[in-house]
Amino acid sequence: MLGMILATLTGLIIFIYISILYLPIIALKDEKTAVKLAREKLKWLSKLVLKSLGVRLRVVYKNRKNINQLEREKGIIYVCNHQSNLDIPVIVSALHMDVGFVAKKEMKSWPFFNIWMRKSKCVFLNRENPREGIKDIKEAVKVIKEGYPIVIFPEGERTLDGEILRFKKGSFKLATETNGIIIPLTLKGTFDIQKRGEWKMKRNQLVTIVVDEPIYVSSLSKEELKDLSTTVREIIENNYRKIK
Repeated sequence: MLGMILATLTGLIIFIYISILYLPIIALKDEKTAVKLAREKLKWLSKLVLKSLGVRLRVVYKNRKNINQLEREKGIIYVCNHQSNLDIPVIVSALHMDVGFVAKKEMKSWPFFNIWMRKSKCVFLNRENPREGIKDIKEAVKVIKEGYPIVIFPEGERTLDGEILRFKKGSFKLATETNGIIIPLTLKGTFDIQKRGEWKMKRNQLVTIVVDEPIYVSSLSKEELKDLSTTVREIIENNYRKIK
């Protein structure tokens, strides 16, 4: 309970502070500068939230040099397993590259946080209405093609038991329609902080995130594209099993 109170208070106080201080500044900037600034402030906030919970963050790059050389304009999509509500602040804190998210539409109603997600070029996905969901995916494709890296959780929901769920093939339309670059992310440890359906949070937990080698969609055969969701899931699951 203490962890939940600390994280919530930290988040609200900092959100209010940066909203009052930086939203007027962002409004005066050009789009590219505004998005970069909004994502920087989300990273700052995320690190403070994790610090309030005593999270020990371990980041493992398989080949950071290769990641650094990627061209944003080619379309970069991070694909990650979904463990907890803490996944977003962990990913934002861990990655050296600024990212937005394809998030559930319910996050539109989160106080303050929704404003910064919009400013960060995040896309809210409607999973209940297929027609609206298609529009949301098209919006995400547009954002990626504009050179803004995005993270998606292809399971569609948080795990109930810590195990990785089946990946939904529809999530990979972002990659196939942009003909972009997929970077598999493996996340472990946030489930131990806060499980789905619970309010309580555990403090001082180790969280590990593995950033794997890029997958260039444009280089894949038709058969490889057909099995793309399975291939990426296997990469993530193999990394997950190896994390101690």
